[in-house]
Amino acid sequence: MMNQVQDRVEKFAGGEAAEARMTFGEHIEELRGRLVKSIAFLLVAIIVSMVFYEELVTFITGPHVQAMKLLKVPQAESRLMPGSYGGPILAVMKLAFIVALFISSPFIGYQMWAFVSAGLYAKEKKYVVLFAPISFALFSIGCCFGFFILVPYCLYGLAKSMSMGGILSNQYIFTDYLSLVMTLTIILGGVFQIPLIMVFVSKVGLVKPSSWNKWRRHAIVVNLIFAAIVTPADIFSMIMVAIPMLLLYEIGVVVSYITARPKKDAEPAKP
Repeated sequence: MMNQVQDRVEKFAGGEAAEARMTFGEHIEELRGRLVKSIAFLLVAIIVSMVFYEELVTFITGPHVQAMKLLKVPQAESRLMPGSYGGPILAVMKLAFIVALFISSPFIGYQMWAFVSAGLYAKEKKYVVLFAPISFALFSIGCCFGFFILVPYCLYGLAKSMSMGGILSNQYIFTDYLSLVMTLTIILGGVFQIPLIMVFVSKVGLVKPSSWNKWRRHAIVVNLIFAAIVTPADIFSMIMVAIPMLLLYEIGVVVSYITARPKKDAEPAKP
């Protein structure tokens, strides 16, 4: 009983005791208010993105322009084709939504954090505050790597292989291009979460840091298979994905050791 009381005091320490007196209806009302704020912010971001759709299209087609320059294709022959009447419009709307969601994610994340933080213990809050910004930063870095480095060379390799030595004439559809670019970019953003996931599962005690060393060979095989699946049929693109994944795995191994050892040494001996 005393342990339960102590846990309750620690849980609502720091001015959170008022949250414990909220009724179920008040919690639902608070959740509704935060969801309304998040959706409103997202809608505004979508509208702003749609207003500047020309700038977005110019930005998103940058890797295609870069790939065509590498291939020395004349500008008149490298334009993206619409494919259908309504296809580009739907594709631009999809692009505007993804951009708006990315821009809104810190605000939406804060709203969700403000709602659930009252029910978390101090240790849980510490993990969320530490890992959430790092996760967003790694995702952003991964997206930038995918968009500015991986995608142009993937397009270059694909376009070069598709020409069949000049037998076929390449015609690039805007909707297909947009789907490929967004898929590769988002996947790379997720891939860059690898070291954070490794550190987290080591921190909570699910995996020992030494186990990551034992699984290195398996990780190499899995990384190569994953890179072959998510990239187009191009060996160069696969290597461009596999190498960062392997480096990220090694970073995760090192950081897992660094973050786990002090915790283990600091634990008091059990009587």
